[in-house]
Amino acid sequence: MTIANDTPIHATGERDLTIHQRGLVETCFEENQYEAAIAVLDEVRSSKNKPFPPHIRQLIYMALYPPPSIEEDLEEETTKAEPGSPSKALSRRHKTSQVPSPKSSAAARDVLMKYARTNTPKSLALALPDYSVDLHANTFAVEDSWIAREAQRIQKARCCWEIIKEGFIRRNGGEAMSSPRKARARRSTRRAAGNDDGWEADSTEPPAPVSEHAWGVLDWLLTLFEHDEAGVEQTGQARYSPLLLEQIPPSRAERAPRWDVELPLDVAFYALEQDSETRRSLGVRLLALLINLGSTTLLDFPMFLNATSTRVSGLPLETLSYLLSALPVTHTAAQFKVRLCRHALGGGTAAASSKALPQPRARPAPRRRVRAEAADASADADAVPASQQDSSAGAGAHDPKAGGAVSVARKLPAITAPEVVDLLSRPSMSEPAAVAQALCFKGELVATYGFLQMQATGDAKDAKWAELLADGSLRTAVEETFGSGAIESVADAEERDYVQQRRDALLAIMSVWQP
Repeated sequence: MTIANDTPIHATGERDLTIHQRGLVETCFEENQYEAAIAVLDEVRSSKNKPFPPHIRQLIYMALYPPPSIEEDLEEETTKAEPGSPSKALSRRHKTSQVPSPKSSAAARDVLMKYARTNTPKSLALALPDYSVDLHANTFAVEDSWIAREAQRIQKARCCWEIIKEGFIRRNGGEAMSSPRKARARRSTRRAAGNDDGWEADSTEPPAPVSEHAWGVLDWLLTLFEHDEAGVEQTGQARYSPLLLEQIPPSRAERAPRWDVELPLDVAFYALEQDSETRRSLGVRLLALLINLGSTTLLDFPMFLNATSTRVSGLPLETLSYLLSALPVTHTAAQFKVRLCRHALGGGTAAASSKALPQPRARPAPRRRVRAEAADASADADAVPASQQDSSAGAGAHDPKAGGAVSVARKLPAITAPEVVDLLSRPSMSEPAAVAQALCFKGELVATYGFLQMQATGDAKDAKWAELLADGSLRTAVEETFGSGAIESVADAEERDYVQQRRDALLAIMSVWQP
């Protein structure tokens, strides 16, 4: 297939598809030949061809479409075997041919990932809903096909987190429903046989943040955001994704940082609750993207830290340990982990030393908060206001989609070695369930702070840290914190083994740090 010479070329170097190319795809869609349409899209896919947003939306819709349940398959077989009028049989056949088959859905997911490898994140994101002011000024005429009309639901959503939510697309063709977000127990296995996508409309249980059939689309979304932030970093700016920023509601004040990250955190922590390693890794990837975004002045860091700490405090030890160890080994992630551990241990304020350690608790129901409900004082201590930051702390760039804000690497106040030792030595909660989590935070605090000090140069080095290592004060504090009494106070046998292993690992690491 050739591209006409008069096809417009965009700043990204991508050309619009020719009328002929678009016509081939749309004809296949109109005839409900979904696999043929996907094959044509794969054929014209190129780094030189700009994806047509309605086509990408239709791929997303097919990728999200739930497969038939066992009951539906049995009913279909029974219907075929029963005698009936030719008109009814023809009507059933036409209705069945309109909906994407499981094979078509799998092919759509596959070609979406191929597009993510060959085309720019920005051109693909034109098919997604977001909170940008212009709401994508480019509007396209609705095509005649059934799949094109159905895919309009995606464009009408507020953000990408809504389209992957359970119940957004159902086999019965019902409208997407919005339910209040509530805390959810670990639910890695959905109903083996449920109506449509496994969520009954009359159920009192709120829909899951991620539909059972939306994990592939979530993977694709994260891939776009990761490629987007990598491209920004290559320009010399702080690593963050402007496309991810557009999926967070803007603040009322034009230049104020965004702060409402409840929906992406719902998705991330729901993924962490899963048994599947692949799904859990998606939660880690989303948190890593949010952490990178939080390292700029475009996101309210105290609010983000407070919201994350609240959720982390309710995680079981196994999930907490997995999360802290699975986050990428980068300076940005390490800076965040140190502040997260300090926040979870009650540090960060002058009065922190007199406060008892917070007891891990079930995560409260996420809710939208007004801007006045700022994070607590311990979170506020973890960020320097954007107006007070030195622009030399990071490369800045004007981002028109971020409400006129300027992206600057956030400058966080230093955490001192004596504060680390103070948090390490602070008594843990008396409840057995809380001891293991507190020791996990303490161990991670020491290990991560030591990692940052090993990487630090010049004024960033903490001279007191070297002194504590040299005179054995840090080793003594670790041995006392992770002593036999603390280990024996942990009720669960597996958690006791974890605490013992954590102690041994810390002591081994400190021998490497020893000057």
